[in-house]
Amino acid sequence: MKAVMYHYVRPDASDAPWYYHLDIDDFRAQLDYFESEYGFVDRDAFLAAARGEADPPEGVILTFDDGLRDHYEWVFPELQRRGLWGIFYIPTGPYTQETALNVHRVHALVGKYDGDVVLESLLDIVNEEMVPDARREEFHTETYQNQNNTESVTTVKRILNYFIAYEYREDVLNTLCEEFPAADLDPNTFYIQPDELREMQDARMILGSHSISHRVFSKLSQPAQRDEIVSSFDYLSTILDKIEVQTFCYPYGGFHTFTDYTRSVLDNIGCVFSFNVESRDIQQEDFQTQPQALPRYDCNEFRYGDVTGDVK
Repeated sequence: MKAVMYHYVRPDASDAPWYYHLDIDDFRAQLDYFESEYGFVDRDAFLAAARGEADPPEGVILTFDDGLRDHYEWVFPELQRRGLWGIFYIPTGPYTQETALNVHRVHALVGKYDGDVVLESLLDIVNEEMVPDARREEFHTETYQNQNNTESVTTVKRILNYFIAYEYREDVLNTLCEEFPAADLDPNTFYIQPDELREMQDARMILGSHSISHRVFSKLSQPAQRDEIVSSFDYLSTILDKIEVQTFCYPYGGFHTFTDYTRSVLDNIGCVFSFNVESRDIQQEDFQTQPQALPRYDCNEFRYGDVTGDVK
């Protein structure tokens, strides 16, 4: 069984020439390819396997991160047209805090403006006090290995998404967005809205948690990690008619982004499965030995999955 991960899926846009995205026509072509090469996993068969009630079937399952408007406007209609289903991982901060996530503000900065220009401004703002993280070398080695970014874009993303201490990140991004105003995002138009999430759930899409704020869990305290998980599920339970299965997806992904404690919280609250980012098929033993770190491919590892732009 192959789980495949998507983020931005949209038509090309002239006002955001560097946004790292999969063109909607390529998405359609990739679905055709998956159908002919592997087939798609039945929804109920997948859930039975995840619960340990059956062996994992062969085929592809589709997952979509970040609760992006793209997924309602472009992905959801295409899945419905084909009789397919997907798992959509929703960060709840945009709804409870009524603001765009910082990770998406970073994407907008390097999606709408040249990476060299953004990096030059960022380096004028950031100092060593703001980037004390002792794991800088690890994050440098482990992050953005499967993306075709320019060096400047990768540097911007590493500084703002991994290296910088979270106490400084918001202020730095606010300063950058004053200089690059088109990078500020309206959460009401950038994300799927609650009534649309319910519509998707009614159409048998699976909705799971993607934390509150999309921060790197391995940089957070244990109480903060627990709150990111528990509170996000609590909010989803208030806007959805029913959560059929509790499922979680780690922000950013990769074993460097979460801890054993993170997994223990997910186990303790009854989360059935969680997705990591690891390029291999899901085996039966994964559901038995590491249900909170199921492997998942990036869509760009398959035919027609080449993305354009320089952002996520």
